Amino acid sequence: MPLLQPPSDDLRPSDLTYTHAYNSIVSRVRRKGGSGSGGVVILAGTDVDGLLGARILCSLFKNDDVPYRLVPVGGYSELETRRDEALASEELHTLILLSLGSLLTLSSYFEIPPNCHLHIIDSHRPWNLQNLFGLDIDTGDENGESSEGRIWVWGDGDEFSEVMDNVKKSWEALEYEPSDSGSSDDESEDDDSDEAEEDDEEDEEEDEDEEIDDQDGDENRDESASRHVRKRRKARSKEPKSKKQKEDDDRPRRLPRAIREAHQDRIQRYYSAGTSYGQSVALTVYLLATVLERADNDILWYSILAVTNQYITSKIDRDSYENYQLIFQDEVVRLNHHTNGSGGVGNGMKIPNPDDRSISKSEELRFMLYRHWNLYESMLHSGYVAGRLGIWKEKGRKKLQGLLAKMGFSLLQCQQTWSHMDMELKRKLPEKLESIAPEYGLVELSYPSFTRAYGFQLSSLSAADAVEVISSLLDIAVGVRLEVDREGGKAGGEWFGGTTRWNVSTRESESTSKEGKENVDPNGTNEDGNDGNRTQVVKKKDDWNTTNWWIAYDACDDIALMRRSLPLAMTLHRAIIRAGSALLDKTIIRSLRTFRLAILKEGPDLRIFSNPSTLSRLALWLVDATRDRWAEKQSRISGNGKVKSLPFVVACLNEDKGSYMVVGVTGAPEFGDVRKNKFGLAFQQAAEESGSGSKHDMFDTSVVEVSQEDLQGFIESLHLRSG
Repeated sequence: MPLLQPPSDDLRPSDLTYTHAYNSIVSRVRRKGGSGSGGVVILAGTDVDGLLGARILCSLFKNDDVPYRLVPVGGYSELETRRDEALASEELHTLILLSLGSLLTLSSYFEIPPNCHLHIIDSHRPWNLQNLFGLDIDTGDENGESSEGRIWVWGDGDEFSEVMDNVKKSWEALEYEPSDSGSSDDESEDDDSDEAEEDDEEDEEEDEDEEIDDQDGDENRDESASRHVRKRRKARSKEPKSKKQKEDDDRPRRLPRAIREAHQDRIQRYYSAGTSYGQSVALTVYLLATVLERADNDILWYSILAVTNQYITSKIDRDSYENYQLIFQDEVVRLNHHTNGSGGVGNGMKIPNPDDRSISKSEELRFMLYRHWNLYESMLHSGYVAGRLGIWKEKGRKKLQGLLAKMGFSLLQCQQTWSHMDMELKRKLPEKLESIAPEYGLVELSYPSFTRAYGFQLSSLSAADAVEVISSLLDIAVGVRLEVDREGGKAGGEWFGGTTRWNVSTRESESTSKEGKENVDPNGTNEDGNDGNRTQVVKKKDDWNTTNWWIAYDACDDIALMRRSLPLAMTLHRAIIRAGSALLDKTIIRSLRTFRLAILKEGPDLRIFSNPSTLSRLALWLVDATRDRWAEKQSRISGNGKVKSLPFVVACLNEDKGSYMVVGVTGAPEFGDVRKNKFGLAFQQAAEESGSGSKHDMFDTSVVEVSQEDLQGFIESLHLRSG
């Protein structure tokens, strides 16, 4: 299995990189011929990273006239269906997995036909070690293609670290250890043979000692004695070995028990360390584009969005994000030439350009969608501000108003839409925050990011805002009845009748709706409240997920749809803060020995949080909101002042399916740090021990669906297992 490295100047000529894999795909397309799209099939995960990675890869294929078929996949059950459909095609010669499959044993899960190659690009960690270090050789085809591995793993460079080298040695030692089919008999025989060899050596040593004593007693017999010893050794060496002895000499020896257990322990530690995320799929494909000299502003923007999504959803830490951000800064300068000749005037002011699609670096405030909302609401819906000020309580909201007042910002101005806010206040905002916000514990209110211009359609859109919109479309573009603010409505539009039912108005949504006018509840509930058939519910939900994916896919290059969907992102964050504040205010959150637990059983937003992605966002908001108080409490309990992680489990009831969606997140005591999520393995073990009716269908292992009546037993087993 070829393990690919990112392009680098210090690689050896024999090292395989992304370019080798891409050239292999294109050359196979050229050899196979045909104009059908069944030859190259892309199975993309239904997350932001998989979607953006698919956008970039499809752009490269279009430039090279490579026909392909793109299929979104939401879980393992759907993957099995899509896999069987793809492998049934006689045209298939290349199968590509984006943002899925890292934990699968690919060589056995995908029964790849002869002369078919599989490529996997995934940021989920850990890897299945069989995929990294196993052997799966393609013997070549009738067209003379050289033999090479059939499964190509696109790594991010960490697979060649010292730690992974040790893991590889342990895996190979266990994988290629001689079979122990002879069980204890073989071991006893080996022990007997070893003892026999030791006895022979002891006899030789005794003979030598006797001869030496003879030398001391009688020097005249020295020469004859030494000849006698040599003759005995020579005779022994000439004795023919038995057939069994020859087989024992040729047979590889099994590892000693202590060494074998040490190797097994290292492998176990690798898998049980928890799940994490590596280099994003979109960035991996973008690095390929730079080597192919196909990079442009569009695909650069997609890769920036993918890394920004990883950062704001706590998948990578601040240090990793800043390293990626330095790479993007160089790319932005290379692809965007800002000059005063055509784009500006003598005083440095920029002239509006309807065709401007440039990207520029910026400092992003940790306020939610503040350029398209109002300052007060955006600060209120920020997880970072919520944790520092405790905005779910009246006292916390008073603190927020006091902060704005101390900065000299009236509440009336702060509740104006950002575009209508006083220009002087907007200009002074960063400076005022830097000087006054630390008094309220707000010391990390900004981070380096990027914005993109969209001509006259939209003055600018930050990477964080674009990610929020795409995520919202992926989760709730259709499938949930929502009320959003009407465009032009004042802050708190629901008080003034400024809301309307959300309608995404795209071809995809119209094809899956009843009347083509509104998004439809995917749970099969009729207007009179009667439940539909359960199988129809599942089918509609699959259609809903696929539709949302294609809507978000189109929104990446449709700024009109992106702008129209901004109120949807705001509505989602209102639901998050509404549900989170209710959990905190009513003290529904239970502090167990090893994690905190929150269960949503009622409320207006159950349908929204039955989606694992939105439920995970709620869990992350709860971690941000309680981080400081929780970490301080845990440090007092531990006694040594050290807190390693802040695990949080959130469950939401799905009334139509009669089950709970359960997610587990592991927060870090310090904002900006990331901890590996150990709930994946714990969920599986808890389900097995409790006998709960559970379903592990998501590519994210820290998500599980548990039947309603089995939730209590599942949580009890999880509590014991986590301890």
